[in-house]
Amino acid sequence: MPQSDLTQEDIEHYRRNNIGQALLDVAKDFQRSALDGFAARGHRQLQAAHQSVVSFLSLDGTRLTELAARAGMTKQAMGQLVDEVERLGYVERIPDPSDGRAKIVRFTHKGRSLIKAGTEIGGNIQARYAELIGEKKMACLRELLEELHHSIRHPSP
Repeated sequence: MPQSDLTQEDIEHYRRNNIGQALLDVAKDFQRSALDGFAARGHRQLQAAHQSVVSFLSLDGTRLTELAARAGMTKQAMGQLVDEVERLGYVERIPDPSDGRAKIVRFTHKGRSLIKAGTEIGGNIQARYAELIGEKKMACLRELLEELHHSIRHPSP
């Protein structure tokens, strides 16, 4: 159907029923459920914005510039988030052994405990999704999302 023939109803239907909206809704549910899980385990000050630090930080530490690049944000914005997460005690900045001028952001002991809890929480959320759609569909969904994710990050020449 040519775009000029689209009715307001067609447009509204598309806006509510497309893969992007479905992915956003599932991601929001996952994030909300994860934050609830963290709060139940005593990590009440953790916020959705902190996910950019926690999710993209390597276990052995990462430079701020690399962390910002992974999250797709500016170094300044990431720096503010790292400051917040550092104040909460989950990360620390240490000198980069290969370049004394640079700093590495790494998890503290408390941060590593958070990551361990996150693994359990994420597993529980995925198990809940599997209960909703079935194990077989969940395995298929996981496989398809991983394939799409890989294809987006590493497009074929």
